[in-house]
Amino acid sequence: MADLVEMLRAAAKDEHAAVIQYLLHAYAMGEGEEACEIEGIARDEMRHFWMLSRWIVKLQGLPTIERGFTDLGGETKAEWMDRDVQAEERAIAMYRAYISAIENPDLRSDLERILADEERHRGIFVELGEKFRLESSPEEAVTPPTPSPSVLEALEWGIRHEYAAILQYLFHSFLVKDEETSRQLELQAINEMQHMGWLSEKLAGLGKPIPIEHHPVDLAREVQAMLRADIKLETETAQKYEDFVGKVQEPAVRELLETLKSHELYHEGLFKRLLERISHLSPSGWTIGSLIKKEEG
Repeated sequence: MADLVEMLRAAAKDEHAAVIQYLLHAYAMGEGEEACEIEGIARDEMRHFWMLSRWIVKLQGLPTIERGFTDLGGETKAEWMDRDVQAEERAIAMYRAYISAIENPDLRSDLERILADEERHRGIFVELGEKFRLESSPEEAVTPPTPSPSVLEALEWGIRHEYAAILQYLFHSFLVKDEETSRQLELQAINEMQHMGWLSEKLAGLGKPIPIEHHPVDLAREVQAMLRADIKLETETAQKYEDFVGKVQEPAVRELLETLKSHELYHEGLFKRLLERISHLSPSGWTIGSLIKKEEG
């Protein structure tokens, strides 16, 4: 059982890496059909990460937020697609090996579904790479405007924060047994992913690299501690965005920061309501971690 959990944790790390690698390639491309298609693939990889993490918990393991190898080399779109093809080929080989070694029919079925996605993704990346290589007239380079230090600080801080919030809420959602709380945490993680995308597109549009290291993540394993940590994160984030609004002069960035602040305040209120609700629940709302502690006591 322990070996199986470690296999799934390794796969989850690689899915996490694929999400980030593909999103950064999509953001760097800007608007367009190809970027949207790659973002869709990243969402598939996030779904795989979710499926694997649920299995890890089901097998009495602890989900991971660690990220595997992320290949951010390459200078052109075609070179990025080559690296994405390689990522998919590694995933295909891994899942084929897992499927041949795992006896659990339900888990095998889920892995076969993931494998089918990866094989489709590989084909898409191959086609996109060929398309980009055939482009005979590369676009003229456009020099982006020079951003102010306050804009750079706000965008870079926001990306690192939103990345951390995604991981924190997903980790908590995997462990919470109460379905409503778990679902709400997942939904807010999805919203934070939207935030990360908006901020990253702004930063990429300014010709600046997108940071891929996140702020610290609270990995509490007891449901009330989780929600308190999530409330604290949202309170601090809303205040930070408000502070940035006072510094940033660019109207479009100010408007984005105002939107993000309003969303974070909503999250804060939602988590407070969930905490109040959880305090009145029976032990069915406990997390996996709290149940283990109770049994050990």
